[in-house]
Amino acid sequence: MKKQSLIRGYYHAGMATLAGSLVYLFSKAALQEVSLAQFGVWWFFFGIIWNLLYSLTPHEIPSYKRIDKKSIRILVFIGFIEIIATTSFYMSINVANNPALPSFVRNMEYVFIAIIGLMLLKEKFNKLEAVGVMLTFAGVFVIGYNQSFSFSSLLQGATGLMLLSASFYAIRTTTAKRIVKSLSPTILALNRASFLMMFALIMLIVRNESIIVSEQAFLIILAGSFLGPFLTSISQYSALVYLEASFTSILQSTTGLFVLLGAWVYFGSLPLWYQVIGGIITIAGVVILTQGKKKAME
Repeated sequence: MKKQSLIRGYYHAGMATLAGSLVYLFSKAALQEVSLAQFGVWWFFFGIIWNLLYSLTPHEIPSYKRIDKKSIRILVFIGFIEIIATTSFYMSINVANNPALPSFVRNMEYVFIAIIGLMLLKEKFNKLEAVGVMLTFAGVFVIGYNQSFSFSSLLQGATGLMLLSASFYAIRTTTAKRIVKSLSPTILALNRASFLMMFALIMLIVRNESIIVSEQAFLIILAGSFLGPFLTSISQYSALVYLEASFTSILQSTTGLFVLLGAWVYFGSLPLWYQVIGGIITIAGVVILTQGKKKAME
């Protein structure tokens, strides 16, 4: 791979990491003001607006000509995967005491990506990959630990929701990697925002909730929607154009550290010391897993 392409890939991955870190903070702040359905409607409505504006730029318009029936089927599949992954993602942030905790658990996505690759290619983990997987799992167990700890308790609450989210995000990422060069990142991001906005609107109607939110919540969502459904999505999909899905994990696995700092500044709270250690263990696990995969490809 050319050096210029690698630089572009890591640039987009870095942008996704920084913007994604702020998404945890903005969404947590917004969800303290509004319901999940209200949040989803406005968050992804503005996400559609940002993406539409960007898609009308001259270099993006030609990409729409590449959409065929096969592409539409894949977009619909990814759209439904996004509904499960993203809904459980924001539910996890909503119920978590500190948004840094689900951001660390999100690192399990890279383990699930590796497992999916293993199933599709029928390969085996090398020693480094195995150590990385075990470390990441260990970090999640440490994060989810409490005095009444059990395996069932690990699967409940914010940790369980983020594990569900990470597993479906892994399916999304693996699928998107196969088509991202034929369908632009903008189309994928716009597809994501559209499916999620429609789902949130259905939930709002079913639950008979008002679409009206406070001015403060509106402003938080307006700013956060630029970072999340637009900038983070575009950057994540753009990184996949230049990098292998597993390679983007090194930068993005550090999201939790940025969220940790932001949560301390904005909310004035920090996770328990052993939860921070668990988060760092998940990052170490992802880095070792990625290095192991890189070694296997040499």
